[in-house]
Amino acid sequence: MDDTAPDAPCPDAPPPDTHLPDTPPSGGLIGLLIAAVVTVGSNALLLSPILIDVARDFGTDTVTIARVISAYGAATAISALFLSTAVDRFGARPVLVATTAVMALALAASAAAPAWPVLAAAQMLAGITAGMLLPAIYATATSLGGAARGARVLGRVLNGWAISLVAGVPASAAITDLAGWRVAYVVLAAIAAATCLGCRRLPPAPARDRAGPTRHRVASPLATLRRPGVASLLVVCLTFMSAFYGCYAFVGDAFRRALDLDAGTAGLFVLAYGAGFGLASLAAPLIDRIGPARLLPRVMVAIAGVYLILDPALHGFPTALAVAAIWGMVNHLGLNMLVLLLSRRAAGAGGAVMGLHSAVTYTAVFLGPLLLGLAYEGIGFGAVAGAAAAAALIGAGAAWRDARRWPASH
Repeated sequence: MDDTAPDAPCPDAPPPDTHLPDTPPSGGLIGLLIAAVVTVGSNALLLSPILIDVARDFGTDTVTIARVISAYGAATAISALFLSTAVDRFGARPVLVATTAVMALALAASAAAPAWPVLAAAQMLAGITAGMLLPAIYATATSLGGAARGARVLGRVLNGWAISLVAGVPASAAITDLAGWRVAYVVLAAIAAATCLGCRRLPPAPARDRAGPTRHRVASPLATLRRPGVASLLVVCLTFMSAFYGCYAFVGDAFRRALDLDAGTAGLFVLAYGAGFGLASLAAPLIDRIGPARLLPRVMVAIAGVYLILDPALHGFPTALAVAAIWGMVNHLGLNMLVLLLSRRAAGAGGAVMGLHSAVTYTAVFLGPLLLGLAYEGIGFGAVAGAAAAAALIGAGAAWRDARRWPASH
């Protein structure tokens, strides 16, 4: 039985703490959301390329420091599952202000950590914060765009991930080389603090949102699984993200081995992916016009096709960069439509549903590399890419199942 309230006639109706703007949201407001995504994304991706530097500073090995990444991912998933309802209970603005403030503190604590367990604790705090911050960002972005501009606004906000890949992580690595890894965390802490100050200037929620919590706002993430379409879309999320993170974990090593490249040259693959991810935002109006539910199954099939050609493409430098850019494009489109559809299925529980999305995503961060790593060790990257393609096709089937429930415009 669906737990949607009787006064919510359509599951695609926007949450009660949102509005459908007659004019596009300001660039400054979107810029704040992008900055918040850049902070989360850069922190999540920063530690991997500087493991050696951090391990050397703490007098330990890289495997030990890698546990900090696991601590961050686990904290993010748990937080997203159990704390994301704060967005529905209190509204997006208070959550954005509080979480960016705590994120700044967590990053500052990371910079000042005297030992690796303290760094792990600071990153767990950052993960707990990210588990609430990401749902707040996505819920705000989709509500700002409304029914007519949802994909376009969300696409611009999702470019924060592309900025993290193309600029944030390389810049942090360069800062580490020049001034040490602690300074990189200080810079991220400053960005988080500036974002917090900006979020304090966000317009307040409508008066009806301050009347107190409703059954929608306090719905638990697990309870929202009963809403039509949510479970199917989370299956898409799990397969989509497991395929990506499982494949992404080993594609750099496979690329270097295939062409005997150094780390710097192989890093161009990541830059090409990030560039493609960012360029895909130009196609967002097409999503709004045709309908995300109609397009998502087709994009998932396209993603599977990219995985099928990825292994042979790695044996040529130009083809590898071209496929990396295409991979970034289709992944951006898939993520955009997935978040947009989940938001529309939320029916007043946007924080809870976005929390489920983040929890499933960070579960995939754990499962993807673990499961596909077995294939990489035993068979090679071709098996990894093939398994990723199979997962994407499963996701396409789940997306098709969801699409059959709704009109084409949804």
